[in-house]
Amino acid sequence: MDLRLRRRILLFLTLVCSAAGAFADNTYHQKETDDYVTLGDLTVEPGSGEEYELTVNLNGTQIYTAFEMDIELPSGLEPVMEEDDDGKMSPKVWLWMGENTIFPYTVRSGNKIFSHDLAVSYGAVGKNILRMACLSVKGKDFTATSGTLVTIYCKASPYLKPGKNDVRITECHLTTNEKVIIDGKEMRGQQYNCKDRTETITAKAHSTATINVSAKNQWGSCVVPFDIPELPSGLEAYTVTDRESGIAYLKPQTSIVAYTPVLLYAENGFSGTFSGDVDETKYKEVAQQDIIYGAIVPQTKDNGFVLQNLGEGVKLYAMSGQTFEIPAGKCWVMPTFSNGAKYMEMVIDDGTTGIGSAECSNGASQHEPVFYSLDGKRVENPLPGKIYIVDGQKVLKLK
Repeated sequence: MDLRLRRRILLFLTLVCSAAGAFADNTYHQKETDDYVTLGDLTVEPGSGEEYELTVNLNGTQIYTAFEMDIELPSGLEPVMEEDDDGKMSPKVWLWMGENTIFPYTVRSGNKIFSHDLAVSYGAVGKNILRMACLSVKGKDFTATSGTLVTIYCKASPYLKPGKNDVRITECHLTTNEKVIIDGKEMRGQQYNCKDRTETITAKAHSTATINVSAKNQWGSCVVPFDIPELPSGLEAYTVTDRESGIAYLKPQTSIVAYTPVLLYAENGFSGTFSGDVDETKYKEVAQQDIIYGAIVPQTKDNGFVLQNLGEGVKLYAMSGQTFEIPAGKCWVMPTFSNGAKYMEMVIDDGTTGIGSAECSNGASQHEPVFYSLDGKRVENPLPGKIYIVDGQKVLKLK
């Protein structure tokens, strides 16, 4: 859509529909209406990659000429984004132009030329909120009191909650071409305010998720809403505990259990797709296993540790008050001991005990870990990539 046209739409809806009730002479008043907007039935399969069509339908008792509304989608259901006429990525939301459309049009060279235009944004006015505004710059009326307004093209992520999900419709305003007096001047545009509504969409109890570990970093994290009974060759998974500040002990896993956050290791990198059934009763927005947490719904955090590569290899670095956005399916660590540590080293614990002992460094401690070979001999210069014994546990030296 032309940028100037979009601005005209927004200006019209702001000045005529939204702000008009604030004029000092009180000659204009917004009105309430029992007319309402509903959503069409929609069932999605999380993570399928399919593009779904969610229709928005007007149920009215009089003829309108414009509308605006906010639609808050559930976490995990997002609009498809496409490049608009300005070269920017915008939500793929189209006016309903099919048979029985309520938008007036003319036919030129066999094509329908519609009188109304639509402006849409996503996430600009609130998380997960799709805002749309529609009008005819020539003030054309709809051709019917009820009908489909728009189609929202959307995708369902692997982390969409199974079962019923709420979709909230708020700030819904419908405008007629009625004459109104604003600041002593006659204008057209009576705003009718609709009641807020909650509609639902349905997500199947089956999900598909892709797990990626970059070859450069070799380390990653994940949490999935279904079981992965057996890990493929080349991918390792670890649950996380801490025993001393600055040290994260990793316990190897042969599988990944639903809603169990893990750290991942792949020496040569890894990319694979997994599917499984999801137990609706076990759904949670944040999953926890010992000191590692996984985001099923995206989280904003400024405390704890996240995997980063700051030039010295991948470590669990402290957030230290800096805000991090944890995407759905990724993890962070909240140790029981931190003592101001800037990062946590990662060592692999397979349950071996009784060989050697050491005090572990946390960046603030003045003691360095003491390394022993697997036959119990002290090693002064441990090499990266080799397995040693530290504090009675097998560890993999990372740098």
